[in-house]
This record gives sequence, structure tokens and C-alpha cells, in this order.
Amino acid sequence: MINMKKDETKKKITKATIELLKEKGYKGTTTREIAEQAGVNELTVFRHFGNKEGIIQAIVKTTSFSLEIFDKSIEWELEKDLTNFGYLLLKDFDNNRDMISIALKDPLIFSQAHEEILKKINDTKEILKEYFEEMQKKGYIKELDCCTQAEIFLSTYWGYFMYKLNFGDKALHADYQNMIKNSIKTFIKGISLH
Repeated sequence: MINMKKDETKKKITKATIELLKEKGYKGTTTREIAEQAGVNELTVFRHFGNKEGIIQAIVKTTSFSLEIFDKSIEWELEKDLTNFGYLLLKDFDNNRDMISIALKDPLIFSQAHEEILKKINDTKEILKEYFEEMQKKGYIKELDCCTQAEIFLSTYWGYFMYKLNFGDKALHADYQNMIKNSIKTFIKGISLH
């Protein structure tokens, strides 16, 4: 029971921190404001996290990408697999929207978050590169630089996500489902042998 209450308090503090960081930035956010927003005493913040940087580190640790699931769901059908990958990618970006937004605002202050996001994106690129290499071996796609193809694919979805993050849905012609469907068709046309 004590651990549950402790976890709940930590969640309230991290949630309050995220909201304040989005609104005021790192320098404009104080531990006192975090405590107020979370409905706890400022000493509680220090007891759980030590300082503001400790809260950031805890938030970064909870940043997760679920693309390992992709490995388990591969059917070796280019359109199905890339569509699935596109959905997972946008879902992961969206699930981590707050952390990505905060980390990109000030990469120097949020260097750990920035590095963690970069690592996850590079891991994702590696998964996709290996998929393309296997598809080449199976004779399903052209002989191309698989790493570059993975970067092109990721850049398309990162660009869509960033556009949506910065300008909202009103600035976009296609919802994410149409974007995935159309971008996959275009991408496949460029790399497929069939």
C-alpha cells in the first residue's frame, strides 16, 4: 500500500512537471510550482527526486517505444509490414509527444532526454534497416542502401509528426491513416521489385 501511494505521488509530480515544462520551459519552472501543481509539499518533491533534474531523469526513463513488437508481427509482405510499422511509429511518437516536445525545446538542458530519444530513433532505424536487408535477400525489394531507405522512411513519419505537433491537425490535409496508406504506396513503388 505504501509503495502504491509512493508511485502515485511520483506520477503526480512527473505529470505536473511535464505540464509546467511545456508551458514555462525548464528555467521558468520551479520545484515549488511543481509541488503546487502536483498537490504535494515541496519537500516531497525533493524526497522523491532530489531536484528538478532528477524528475527529468525519471520522465526520460518512462519514455518507451514499442517497435520491438514489429519484429514479432512481420509477415514478409511489404505493404502490410510497412503499414504496421508506420502505425507503430506514429503511435510511439504520439505516446511520447510531451517528452519529445520538451526535449526539442532545449536540447542542451534536456540532453539526457534528447539522447534517449535519439537512441530510440536509431534503434528503430536499425530494426527497419534489418527488415529491408532481409527483404532484399528474399528478392522482394531492389538492391538499395537499406540504411538510407530506413532513414527516408523514418523521416517521412517524423516530419508528419513534427508538422502535426507544431501546427495541429488543421494544417494537415491527410489524417494519419490516409498519410500512412498513401506514403506506403509511394514508398513501395520506389523500392519494390514487383
